[in-house]
Amino acid sequence: MADVLIIALAALCTLLPFWIAARHGLLGWVSPLHLLGYFCGLGFLAKAVAYAAAPDLAFYARFDPAPGAALMGAIYLGGFVALICLGYLLACKPQPAAAQIIAARAVAAGVQPMGALVGIALAVSVVTVLLILQARGAAPGETGVIAALNRAKQINVNADGVGATLAGIKTLFVIPKYVFVLCLAQTILHPRPALLGMTLALAAALLGIALVSGDRFELVELAIYALATHAILGGRIGWRQGLLGLAGAAGIVMLSAYMTELRLGAQGASLLRQIIGSTYFLDINVAVMVTGHLEPAQMLLGQSYGWWVFGWVPRDIWPDKPAIDLGVYFKREVMGITTGGAFNVTGPGEAFINFGWAGLAVAPALGWAFRVGEAVLLDAQRTARRGAAFLYPILFYPFVQACLQSSFSAFIVGAAAQLVLIVMIRALFIRPLHWRAVPIERLSHA
Repeated sequence: MADVLIIALAALCTLLPFWIAARHGLLGWVSPLHLLGYFCGLGFLAKAVAYAAAPDLAFYARFDPAPGAALMGAIYLGGFVALICLGYLLACKPQPAAAQIIAARAVAAGVQPMGALVGIALAVSVVTVLLILQARGAAPGETGVIAALNRAKQINVNADGVGATLAGIKTLFVIPKYVFVLCLAQTILHPRPALLGMTLALAAALLGIALVSGDRFELVELAIYALATHAILGGRIGWRQGLLGLAGAAGIVMLSAYMTELRLGAQGASLLRQIIGSTYFLDINVAVMVTGHLEPAQMLLGQSYGWWVFGWVPRDIWPDKPAIDLGVYFKREVMGITTGGAFNVTGPGEAFINFGWAGLAVAPALGWAFRVGEAVLLDAQRTARRGAAFLYPILFYPFVQACLQSSFSAFIVGAAAQLVLIVMIRALFIRPLHWRAVPIERLSHA
């Protein structure tokens, strides 16, 4: 009976965000509540169904859960999702999309010179990869280097299982990612062979970056970049776009499976089994674990939301710097596992570790922030003057993902550095537009 209740709750939590997004979202397919629905579907509903059929697949089953623990975790996670939706609805105000689409199309068409910008992005990609290899003590042509990069994501790991992730160097990867979005936008508007070639070159570079980073979510990001850029320009999904999307999804799944094999070896779990048996997405396992294992003395009372303050200090300067990702604390202190690495903590998990059941109050604040951020970036005037809409896939999607799946402070540190680089590109290559509210057709380049 508990399994049926959990599946029903998970289905409701998956469908509710999609229903609200269809009526109030400002962007098709990738509005914040669309993303919430995707993450719920993969992390809550799919896993609830799988665990009902095969309980041993559940990650939380490894930690001797008490009777009723799964239902209690599902109730907490379901309440968190519902309150995110409530916060989003409370912040909703009417905002027409037509003007933003016109502004975004005009900004994308005015990015010049695109060839030089793409050349810079590809050069930065190569240099950054070389810096990572140098820091890892590897050579570009060395046998097994990609497998080694996928197996170990940290170097110089200390006694607490915390090491350097080279996040500072990897910040430079935001340049090819941002340029890919701009180049793709211009290609959608003017599908000339030269632009198409540059877009494909950047896409190949981003796939290479995912392999070097050992992060399969970089592949998901690439798909989100493409889908969000298409939506920002007012594009629709027809049968051609659908077929192209299915081909892209198939490629992402195959490359993800390859990266899984690189990381775990030929005897490791399959990609599907690893996703189902992990704490990825808006995960039911984490909700069960934190509600069942956290002691009152272990609550952080909001501390983790401020760990970004010391995150700016490079680990080369401060070798014993504590991890700013709450997943390390969750694994070692809450669950008592002292091996290296971390457990993915999720947004609901972070709220519970800080405040217990009172952490549900964080959810409507997140929903409010999601809607306000969406409205600000998809505002026509800000898009015309600052290209704000093109920050949506590069910075706002990762913010939503971090708040749902990861840890808040870890995102803040990286995003602030990335924003500086994006502002530099925007100042050099994106021309602002003169804004005329009525009629919107009177937009022109400054």
